[in-house]
Amino acid sequence: MTLITLMTGALAVFGAGCVKRQQTPDAASMRLVEQESSSGVVAIATTMTDSPSHITLCSGALVAPNLILTARHCVSRAVTATPSCDARGRSHNGDHLAEDVDPSSIAIYTGSHVRPDVDVPVARAVRTLHPTGQVLCDADVAFLVLDRPIPNATVLSMRLHSPVEAGDSIMPVGFGGGVQNVVGLKVARAKSTILATGPSANAATGAVLGPREFEVDRATCRGDSGGPAIDVMTGEIVGIVSRGGSCSANGNHVYTRVDAYKRLAQAAFTAAQREPNVAAREIPAADIR
Repeated sequence: MTLITLMTGALAVFGAGCVKRQQTPDAASMRLVEQESSSGVVAIATTMTDSPSHITLCSGALVAPNLILTARHCVSRAVTATPSCDARGRSHNGDHLAEDVDPSSIAIYTGSHVRPDVDVPVARAVRTLHPTGQVLCDADVAFLVLDRPIPNATVLSMRLHSPVEAGDSIMPVGFGGGVQNVVGLKVARAKSTILATGPSANAATGAVLGPREFEVDRATCRGDSGGPAIDVMTGEIVGIVSRGGSCSANGNHVYTRVDAYKRLAQAAFTAAQREPNVAAREIPAADIR
């Protein structure tokens, strides 16, 4: 297990709660972030309750040896395939989720190309933690506590002390197979730019963002859900894939900010009996619902 701490041409000032970044990351920084973070991204196969053959594949990030950050919709049963949200983080089409999937039905896989029908999982979930309520708007985040540590994988750090800003550069990593959308193939996508942060509505792309969400320009595909957005200058996780347009669309790819869920992250580390690898300075009670 390797703990990732990258300082690639940027000065991270954790105690001051801010990050001083280069305006444009260079190619060397991008390659280093990709190499160091890729092994910390895992595949999550969830067997749904309606049928043993109904398996959904998502992505997630290892944030402690036995703790994974992912999206809520990857671990709860959906009642709609098209969540409709407004800029206040409210649903326009009722509940989006039903009950949680039994954690024992959630299997974790590592490697560059996974096939849950033939591969052996490296771990299984024993507990899920996520915001309360049955709506994905502004709250599509979850943690999985595992039954064992995952060996030979990089533990990624979350940036909990400050939010992203429009114009920041991130690298999405997930098992959506890149532009070819080969589900199960892990791909680090090309550098993506954050177009907007919530609360806002982007008339050009159709994205509607709650206060805890942001939009990126480059496509994320089926299989990338729950995968991390990596800050290309620091290697920190700043968000996770929630929802968006088609795999080939430019824009309208919505992520949930991890810094908006400091309290939930703290509860997850406690449940996993691990110390946080990035400590939040002050955790307001309003960030868990």
